[in-house]
Amino acid sequence: MSDDNTDGRAVSEMRHRMANTFQLMSALGRMRSQRAGDLEARRQLLWMADAIGSLGALERHRTPQGVDFTAYLVEMAPVWRRRHSARQAEVRVSAIPLIAPDTAASTLALIAQELVGNALAHGYPGDLPGRVEISLTQGADGRHDLTVTDDGQGFDPAKARERFGLWFVRSLAAQVRGEFTLTSQPSCTAKLIFSL
Repeated sequence: MSDDNTDGRAVSEMRHRMANTFQLMSALGRMRSQRAGDLEARRQLLWMADAIGSLGALERHRTPQGVDFTAYLVEMAPVWRRRHSARQAEVRVSAIPLIAPDTAASTLALIAQELVGNALAHGYPGDLPGRVEISLTQGADGRHDLTVTDDGQGFDPAKARERFGLWFVRSLAAQVRGEFTLTSQPSCTAKLIFSL
């Protein structure tokens, strides 16, 4: 048995344990939210549980070179859809292969979760059907483009106040030297152009 095989198994076991720990923390947050009497407290606990769960999913896609972010998006699309099970919108992914450095992967995962969650929560009032598209491309300048587009009701950016989610995304975008834009005409497109 070589040292490389032993090291590889140890790393794999450590990642598995970390993923399990994240999953347990997420489950605890969800359980606690069910016992919260205040609606806003329940909403915040669920948000934290979802964020922890999303970060935990990254562990399954770590490689020696970084995180397979494309595989992460493909895995999470149906998860994000289930988290908003009252919505009839489907979530699709179209992405180039991307191995993201560990430092950027967590930031990108939280941004993607927030953008898809916002599209599902606000784009389709009631149970209106629709489609959320997650796109990941690379431009000629080498920068990457993560876009979340929905075909929902849209909003008037001039009248909308910036909520926590958009403030959060704008704050995280700076960590990946990103430029974030949000347009609505009438559907909504959230675009992050970033560098790795």
